[in-house]
Amino acid sequence: MDLNLIQAFVDIVDAGNLAEAGRRRGVTRSQVSRQLRELEHQAGAQLLRRTTRRLELTGPGHALYQHGVRILQEVASAQAEIDSLGRTLRGHVRVSVPTGLGDAYIAPLLLQFARKHPGITLRVFFANRVNDLIAAEIDVALKVTSAPPLDHVAREICDIRWQLYASPEYLADIPPVQAPPDLTGCNFLCPPYPPRQFPLSLYRDSQRVDVALTPKLQSENFLFLARAVREGLGIGMLPVYIGWEEVRAGRLVPVLPDWRPEGLGNKLFIITTPNLHPSMATRALIGFLREELDKLEVFRDAVA
Repeated sequence: MDLNLIQAFVDIVDAGNLAEAGRRRGVTRSQVSRQLRELEHQAGAQLLRRTTRRLELTGPGHALYQHGVRILQEVASAQAEIDSLGRTLRGHVRVSVPTGLGDAYIAPLLLQFARKHPGITLRVFFANRVNDLIAAEIDVALKVTSAPPLDHVAREICDIRWQLYASPEYLADIPPVQAPPDLTGCNFLCPPYPPRQFPLSLYRDSQRVDVALTPKLQSENFLFLARAVREGLGIGMLPVYIGWEEVRAGRLVPVLPDWRPEGLGNKLFIITTPNLHPSMATRALIGFLREELDKLEVFRDAVA
């Protein structure tokens, strides 16, 4: 069978219809339809059953799709290995990174990687809510979470610590915050949380205190949230990797520094789909990010 036709067939199944498959392949719907007919002729069997709304795999089509995916992965791996022998990595990697962490620290690393490997093309998404990498068409995702998805491969990078921060000006205008209950009289800024009140848990040694706070401002973009804290809108809960530079510059002050708030995710992971044969480009990016993130002072200080 023609490998190009097998690739077209896999693209059709993944896309769900001929028109979308044509768009992804950069050809017309009629061209994709002709490729499908040719493959069915070579296979001697109907591979897809066309209904009014969608395409359904037949028995032979299901078998060919499963084998086709594995064949294409093997071919990509073989090409990557050949490229690596010639010291030239090629390929395309789709990457998802969280907004605040991505803007502040991951984006410069990705640009550095792109300069180092001109044969690899990147498609970078800044998103916090990517859960299904296959549906989102993502090869590599960096995610801050306490519970990585069990049906994916999660490589732990480092711990993520959270802290309460405020501007010196804001703290000068309010009564002293000396214990967790004092937070109830303050404006609270935090990541989004569905209920009206945010159940903040704070820990000191073996002691735990829970405080229910009504947020004044919520955002999943931590750079925006840090700006709001810096401009005196209230006390904000931020990852230490965001507040670290602000404290060093004197723009923010830790609030209740002896207490550790429980944030929305306590570890940074690199997450991929289960794949016995990831491309050399994907493996190169994962290795690069693990090595470079380990060098960043902010993450060493953030977990100290």
